[in-house]
Amino acid sequence: MTFTTDAVRTKTDAELQFFVDNPSQHHPDLLEAARRELHRREVPLIGPGSIAYYPANELHSPPSKRPLLLAAAVLGLGLAGAGFWLTTRPPAPAPPKANNLSAEALKLESVETQRLPTFDTDALVADQVARIPAAEKQDAQALRQFRELGQRFWTAETQTEYLTNQADKGKAGPFFTDQALLVRETWRAWNKAIVYSYRFGPKMQGQLALMRQAASSQQHILANLPALLPNRAFATDKELVARGTDVQDWLAGIRRVSPVTGKAYKATVLEIKL
Repeated sequence: MTFTTDAVRTKTDAELQFFVDNPSQHHPDLLEAARRELHRREVPLIGPGSIAYYPANELHSPPSKRPLLLAAAVLGLGLAGAGFWLTTRPPAPAPPKANNLSAEALKLESVETQRLPTFDTDALVADQVARIPAAEKQDAQALRQFRELGQRFWTAETQTEYLTNQADKGKAGPFFTDQALLVRETWRAWNKAIVYSYRFGPKMQGQLALMRQAASSQQHILANLPALLPNRAFATDKELVARGTDVQDWLAGIRRVSPVTGKAYKATVLEIKL
């Protein structure tokens, strides 16, 4: 029995491999033709009953694809071993049952946060500059420097007033100490600016002097206030009380009403008895 090349080439790789894997069920000529076609297609002949086919002139020097055949054989054994493990491994443990949590256990706790508010410092500086005599504002450099100093001052001052006001109301939260440290860092921008000398007119010089004094005492208050929060010890601390009174007096010389509390700053009135 003979088989034409075209007839064999119409078969798929799987069909040809089936012929090779079952030699007892097919004519030797068919097996030979299937091996030749698989060899032509460079398909490795691996499997039960199959024998790698090489033409007569290659029997003594097998082709370079022999390592590929070995690799395929190893891969086949690996897959077979994996299949055996999958069929023999113990079943995966069942997922744990969901705990019957009570409604109280699932309750979300809300934590109040105390974020430092922001204030319109541009408006505060504009109001302060508006009360500077026109003659002093003719110097563009001096005016620009005064505006910058005012911006730095009111940024730190409003945050300081917010914290001290919270303490006075008994609303100092658990983050008060950290917030005080943060505001003290804000004061650093002011501290860096006042190391220089400025050629201001009389009104600007007077305003700067008041801001210097208020800034110094406010930073001292912030440094000591957190430790005096328990039992409102700050309210009876003579130094802090005195500094607070002085700050109110100095700020009253800059503007009338606090932008934080909305209350008028308390100027110190000296009574002279005759």
